Amino acid sequence: MTNTLVRSTPCAECGADMLWTQNAWGTGETGRAAYWCPNGHVLDPSVTRQCPGCGIHDTVLLNQADGRQQFRCARCGNAFDYPR
Repeated sequence: MTNTLVRSTPCAECGADMLWTQNAWGTGETGRAAYWCPNGHVLDPSVTRQCPGCGIHDTVLLNQADGRQQFRCARCGNAFDYPR
């Protein structure tokens, strides 16, 4: 079984596993972090959204235009727009 708290892609800065934070750690301009690695690097929650299909936040931003973002879930493969 896959650990749903660990992001499918590693930290872009150091390659460590990224752990889901439920926006628990404050950081940067947004004030929150969606994922955090043990080396203190964070992933901004604006680049990953909750999948409406499976509920996991491990999603990939594919495109953004006119205030809408298109994502694909790395777990179930569902494609969706945000805001919906």
